[in-house]
Amino acid sequence: MKKGLISPNGYSTGNLICYLQSLKLSIMRKTRFGFAFLFVAGFSFSILGQGPCPKSGSATSQKAKQLNIAKNKTVAVSSTKTPTALSLASMITNTKEDDKDWFTTGDYIVTEGFLINAIEEGGESCNCEAADATLKNGDVHMYLGLTKNAKPKNCIIIEITPAFKKKHPDYEKFLVLKKKIRVTGFLLYDYIHRKDALMTCTNCGKIWRNNSWEIHPITKIEIL
Repeated sequence: MKKGLISPNGYSTGNLICYLQSLKLSIMRKTRFGFAFLFVAGFSFSILGQGPCPKSGSATSQKAKQLNIAKNKTVAVSSTKTPTALSLASMITNTKEDDKDWFTTGDYIVTEGFLINAIEEGGESCNCEAADATLKNGDVHMYLGLTKNAKPKNCIIIEITPAFKKKHPDYEKFLVLKKKIRVTGFLLYDYIHRKDALMTCTNCGKIWRNNSWEIHPITKIEIL
């Protein structure tokens, strides 16, 4: 087409060339933006993962998934649900034995003891390894003993979960060391820590708990 002639769509040849160049630049800008958007979206997706962490966490085996589901149980319990009183002394012993059949995971109980330690935890399988201890958005591992000066090997582990923190944003008021507390929650057998427990360890150089039973999650704490 010669310069100055009218194209079928009504543009002169010169104007058509300018239009096509403008259209090309527009497409390039949009394409660059599109690629940038896809890159950022893809990067964010890879970092943040595929949506919220499920109740089963990042576990792959069915047994581990069931454990995480128990750990992530709701802390919203009906006021009509009555916990069974269980003495802390019945949960702690110095006689080495297999503890897996002591109690039943999921039983709702209440017990009393002294808070020996409380540690903000980070990434674990139950939170898809996404929690950060410095952000205090994971579990709190608490040591409950029979006396104010109980050693870790003579304590059970009880745990505040993110669900408890959401319900009680002021949860740190409960973390008073050497104070006697009454704890209500669900029993859980954390078989992963059999190697860390006095009752079941085989190489017992780094023991930091009495047995593998926990109150996890905690649904209620009272300072006595």
